[in-house]
Amino acid sequence: MPSLINILAAAVVFVSSVRADYVIDPSTVSLSDRNNWCQSEKSTCPLICQQSSPPTTLVNDCDPKTLTYGCICGNNQQPNVSEYSLTLPYFVCQEWGDQCVTKCGQDNTCASSCREDHPCGAQNPTRFNVTSSSSVPSATSSGAQSTDSNAIYTGLAGSDNGGSGSSTAGNGAFRIADSDGLFGFVILAASVCLGVFIL
Repeated sequence: MPSLINILAAAVVFVSSVRADYVIDPSTVSLSDRNNWCQSEKSTCPLICQQSSPPTTLVNDCDPKTLTYGCICGNNQQPNVSEYSLTLPYFVCQEWGDQCVTKCGQDNTCASSCREDHPCGAQNPTRFNVTSSSSVPSATSSGAQSTDSNAIYTGLAGSDNGGSGSSTAGNGAFRIADSDGLFGFVILAASVCLGVFIL
């Protein structure tokens, strides 16, 4: 008697093979490459499912002979693995692009559109681990100003306007490139003169 998980796995494999964005003939890719793709898919599925609640994986299967896969997370949902790299849809898309470029021959416009019009991997992935906080704490009260409130950092430490000015106050670190690199140039010139003198 087939178990519920086996029935779900079969359904997911069927659905995922039907939903595939790019279709290639599996025999056009070596079995060792297909095995590597499936290994990567099986490694990536649990990582993707860790972003859901509960962070478990119910189905994680991949068939290298038919290039079909199944990934169902603990919340009984199938994630859109085409939004991620190192998944079977990503590798199939890459191979589809390679075969498309090969079919174009010497036509560079055709080959370019194979890649540019059909990007693979994450273009705009769904963000699962986002915070609902509306305020971003400030690291310093006199640091560089950012135009994006969600930016982690902008510019270099101790610089104003994203690193374009010179500032010696605030970071406590000795900056060799202060005064537009004059000090660094003096050290370099002194080193060269010392080297010539020793010779």
